[in-house]
Amino acid sequence: MDTDGLLYGSQTPNEECLFLERLEENHYNTYTSKKHAEKNWFVGLKKNGSCKRGPRTHYGQKAILFLPLPVSSD
Repeated sequence: MDTDGLLYGSQTPNEECLFLERLEENHYNTYTSKKHAEKNWFVGLKKNGSCKRGPRTHYGQKAILFLPLPVSSD
């Protein structure tokens, strides 16, 4: 997540690629930018599947909740 709160892909890992995972009481996970932790920017998805800008996210939105699913080894 860059300084404007946009998610992007990178060939090389850097500090903007680190996110803090939080396990919520409702069994969902949320992810916040480690670099911008003081701003409380979350990773979020819009209804159309595109990413939501960090400044437009806040705790309590459905857009920031991710449900972890088990992966089978088939």
